[in-house]
Formats: sequence, structure tokens, C-alpha cells
Amino acid sequence: MQELMYEIDRGYDEAFTWSKDALRQLQKPYGKLQNIDMRDINRLNKPELASLLSRSLHYMDELMGYVREMRNSTSAVQNDLIESQKQVISAQKELSDCKSKLLETLKDTVKSSVSDSVKSEFQTYSSIVEKSQPKEQVISPQTLQSVVKHVVQEEDRSHNVIVFGLTEENDSELSKTVSEVFQGIGQKPKIVETCRIGNKSRTSQASVRPVKVKVSSSIVAGQLVANARNLRNVEKFKTVFVCPDRSPEQRQIHRDLVKEMKERASQETGKTFFIKDGQ
Repeated sequence: MQELMYEIDRGYDEAFTWSKDALRQLQKPYGKLQNIDMRDINRLNKPELASLLSRSLHYMDELMGYVREMRNSTSAVQNDLIESQKQVISAQKELSDCKSKLLETLKDTVKSSVSDSVKSEFQTYSSIVEKSQPKEQVISPQTLQSVVKHVVQEEDRSHNVIVFGLTEENDSELSKTVSEVFQGIGQKPKIVETCRIGNKSRTSQASVRPVKVKVSSSIVAGQLVANARNLRNVEKFKTVFVCPDRSPEQRQIHRDLVKEMKERASQETGKTFFIKDGQ
């Protein structure tokens, strides 16, 4: 393409020179090539006319050659563009396959984590029982069932986050609204389920129920909670908060910590207090 542009520039310079020569032969001022008529042509003798026509045909032939080359170059660029688009489509397919494999690996990891947690709970409980009970006492089926239920609930809860402060004006698009909140902190998780917690108040329109959001893994939920503080920089969601899905016991512990933090902050005004890792 660069060589073609060079040839076009050269042809333009030659044609420019020829046009000045032709106008001088026809006794026309520069820039008036379009005003030439047959009377001007008849003033030329045969050699001059032959030279003028010969050079005209020469530049016409060159011009057609440039047009052909430009058309071929354009076709080559189009072919390259089509090939690039095919490569992009192929790369997108490979990326989609990688995401699917990663999701399957994540599912296997979660299943393994649940299994390990159950085993750990069994071992811990068995150890406590052995220390506190006679050797011959057998663990009851109800106790085993309670331990398994507790582990499963904890694992299931680890996939959730709780979102506070979302108005209930348009709950028909609740998942879309939650996605916008997460995008505001640079996260695009796969949302499995969204639902309001509790019954809607009939007496207070200002009361807004929190939203429980289930995502694909506990890792994703942890990332959402870790980045939730950035919502205060998003004008639309600066009054929205995201926290883990805590059990009733964990919620009570958290409330006690918040109360203690506020008391210490009021007593020691020059210091900043915050809760980290549940402490």
C-alpha cells in the first residue's frame, strides 16, 4: 500500500507538470484547463497535438493502473480484516471454553470443600465426645444429623451476600439492579438467585427489606464483600451496603462488636476504630 501511494504521488507530480505545459501550449492561464475548446485545439500543429494526446493517453493509462492496484489492495485489506475477525471469534470461543472449564473446576473444589468440612466437623465432634463421654457411649443419629445440617448450612451461606438499602420500587428487575450495584465496584459475578428477606411492611413505606444474593462460590462472595466499601464512591449507590450472610449467632456477635466499637469511639474521640476479621 505504501509503494502504491508513492506511485500515485509521482504520477500526480508528472500530471501537474504536463497540465502546466499543455496550458502554456494552448495559451491558457494556469487553472483554466476546463475552459479549453476546439478553437484552442485547432491552433496547435500536428506534432504538438500528437504530443498532447499521447501524454494524455499515457496519464489516463497510469490512472487506470492506479485504480486497479487500489482495488486489489482494498480487496487484500478486506481479506485481512475477515481473517482477523475469524481469529477474534476463535479467541472468544477459546475464552468461553476456558471459563466453562474453570467453573467446573470451581464446582469440584466446592464439593471437595464441603466434604472436607463435614469430615473436619465429625473429627472435631468425635474428639470432644471422646474426652467428655465414656468410651462405650455411641453418638446418636440425631447428633450426627445436626452436625451435617450445620456444615451444609454454613457452606450454603458462604455463597451468599446481603445487600442493604435497595428500594423496593422495581423488584421485578431485582437481579438487574443487584448486577448494577456489583458493577459499580468493578465486579461482574454470576448471580444464581436474588430474593428479599422478611415480610413487606404494611405500615411503613420507608422500611426497605434487605436482599439476599446467591453467587457461584464462596470465593466470589468474599470478593464482593471485600470491595463493597467502594460503593461510597458511586453516587447512585452510596447508601447501599453489602455484608456476608451471617448466622443468627454470628449476627449477635457482630451487633455486640458494633456496640463496643461505638462505645470506645465515643470515649476515645481521637482514634479510629473498625471491625476486622470479626474482632
